[in-house]
Amino acid sequence: MKIRREVKIGVVVLVAICLLFFGLNYLKGINVFTHTKKVYAVYTNTSGLVPSNFVLVNGFQVGEVQHIDLRPDASGRIIVTMLITNNQVKIPKNSIAHIISADLLGSKAIQIDLGTGTSYADEGDTLAAVTDKSFKDEVDEELSPLKKKTENLIESIDSTLTIVQSVFDKNTRSNLSKSIESITISLKHFESTSASVDTLMSNQKSRVSDILAKVDDIATALAKNSKQLGNAINNLSSITDTIAKSKLKETISNADSALYYVSKSFEKINKGQGSLGLLVNDTTLYRRLSSSSASLNALLEDMKAHPKRYVHFSVFGGGKKE
Repeated sequence: MKIRREVKIGVVVLVAICLLFFGLNYLKGINVFTHTKKVYAVYTNTSGLVPSNFVLVNGFQVGEVQHIDLRPDASGRIIVTMLITNNQVKIPKNSIAHIISADLLGSKAIQIDLGTGTSYADEGDTLAAVTDKSFKDEVDEELSPLKKKTENLIESIDSTLTIVQSVFDKNTRSNLSKSIESITISLKHFESTSASVDTLMSNQKSRVSDILAKVDDIATALAKNSKQLGNAINNLSSITDTIAKSKLKETISNADSALYYVSKSFEKINKGQGSLGLLVNDTTLYRRLSSSSASLNALLEDMKAHPKRYVHFSVFGGGKKE
């Protein structure tokens, strides 16, 4: 029997379509010859999730996202259909489906965190859904404090620069330049002084060595005569002990009493009490003594001028009175 040409073309097209179907599913990681099941999760925001994104369990791919549809109840929630192609994995019904960032480029995936229940999800079950923060959101959250600190730092720098500009005006800059110039001159003088000191020390090196040698000799002599010095210190200690044990305190007390009575006596003399006080403070006696002294002085002068009036001496026993 001869096969018609149209039948041959139809068979070839059908085989090609089957190969294309199996090839596309193979590239997606779906084995059409294994048992698959569909589970669902409802999200308020899918954060860029698209069909064909991976479904992972502990980082291992167990399926893919098949469909993403809005619920018809106008609630705005989104139903994600997940096709589980690995029939070896058992997913408890209390597992949670997280939408995560699969890589740094922002690709999304669904990470199923397996629950601890003993009842496993079957075809058509719905898992609890959680949307994790995107990589961009996490980066923004981490960089937000840094951004705020940077803004505050920029404001502080701007304020500081404003203050510096207001402080370092023309006069301040001029005074600062003069101060730096004065410091430079002082450093030059210090350098010159240091050079002079170095020269002096170089010239007087021998004398310094002699002085140090003499100091060393003195120290040696003190070390050699340490016993004599100890005896001298002991003798001095004995002398001080003797003085301490003597009646020096009683003697000082008696001297103090004597000075006290002398002071009282002078006080009475100044007040004119007693014979000596009357003699010292009596002005009349002073005038009489002064008058007597003047009279005596006049008498002596007259005796020098006319001695014969007062002394008459003759060898022959007689003379004429003036």
